[in-house]
Amino acid sequence: MSGAERAARPILLVDDDDDLAHVLSRALERQGYEVHRARTGSEALAALPHLERLEAALVDLVLPGAGGLEVVRGIRGAYPACRIVAMTGLAEPMMPRAFWDAGADAFVPKPVELKDLFEALAPAP
Repeated sequence: MSGAERAARPILLVDDDDDLAHVLSRALERQGYEVHRARTGSEALAALPHLERLEAALVDLVLPGAGGLEVVRGIRGAYPACRIVAMTGLAEPMMPRAFWDAGADAFVPKPVELKDLFEALAPAP
């Protein structure tokens, strides 16, 4: 294993939009993340026990199978120190509050601006 592989920061990207997930995966990899992808909420929850560690997660609210809030709760329970960023294209004002109540650390609206995403993924000072 090379030094770059050891230094990769594992992130779980949960979104059913393949085009968006491809763009985000490439951008996250350029930032030093090792991207694990799930297309459904159920797939994300099933993957949690198999991930050795998880530094961050990017979770869409609207997912097939288990919803985004359930996924956020599952990640928070399995990886208490994980930085969880929630995202959605829905414009309901109470939505970010529901994510925070579930355990998310940050929220980014869709369409996702990479600058905003990377700021949201940065650990709090």
